[in-house]
Amino acid sequence: MPAWVYGIDSSYDELTLDEARTLKVAGVQVFAQCLWTGIEAPGARLRSLMHAQDAGLATIGYISVSNNGRAGVWHVDSARMGIPDVVWNRLVKVPVDVELTHLSFDTHVKSALDRVAALGKPCDVYTSYHAWVDLLGNPPRPMGVGLWNAIWDLHPDFDFPTLRYGGWQDNEVWGEQWSGGTQVHGQFADRNQFRADAVGIVTAPSTPVPTPPPTPPVPTDDQWLRAADIAATLTRSFARRAPPSNTLKQQVRFLVS
Repeated sequence: MPAWVYGIDSSYDELTLDEARTLKVAGVQVFAQCLWTGIEAPGARLRSLMHAQDAGLATIGYISVSNNGRAGVWHVDSARMGIPDVVWNRLVKVPVDVELTHLSFDTHVKSALDRVAALGKPCDVYTSYHAWVDLLGNPPRPMGVGLWNAIWDLHPDFDFPTLRYGGWQDNEVWGEQWSGGTQVHGQFADRNQFRADAVGIVTAPSTPVPTPPPTPPVPTDDQWLRAADIAATLTRSFARRAPPSNTLKQQVRFLVS
């Protein structure tokens, strides 16, 4: 079973360094930031990512594509613009956000995925059943493209198997967004869970460490003397060719147990 970790994603609400540190202490391990909304870059995106990275959070940058007369490659280049290499290189994933209307799979989605790959990042998509099936027409995902699935059931569990789409296999889903905008320790964000190994986080083994059996106590001097008395009584019983009593049998069993 894969291990999952808690994460949030944000767009316009700036993440301060104090907020990032508070999130880290509270158990948040991943911070995802919108790099491009389909029409503009959120003004706080760079500061938020830098603060998240300084606080030790794994970071994701997602790119929304829109039908504004531009192909997906243009949206990716617009998102990449203004992000220093030192910040870009630490992004563990840069998924293409597919949720807007009137998109073309080839013109917008496939073009954006190809450009993300050319920029050295893995190919991934953020989307939902409604967006991929009802708005985009449920095209089969290209091989090797991972999925960050949105399903707002307010429960941090793995729900993709209940509503599969796009040809994705369960093991290709590395994230699930299970809640919309919520105040999370000062940051207005969506709530998520991410597969730890997919975002570069090493988790402790889930198998508990076996507990050794307790060491038997060392007998006291009185207990040794009592044992000697019982042994002597048993010897005398054998010498008389008399069977030991039930009480003596119980005492002997206790001694050898």
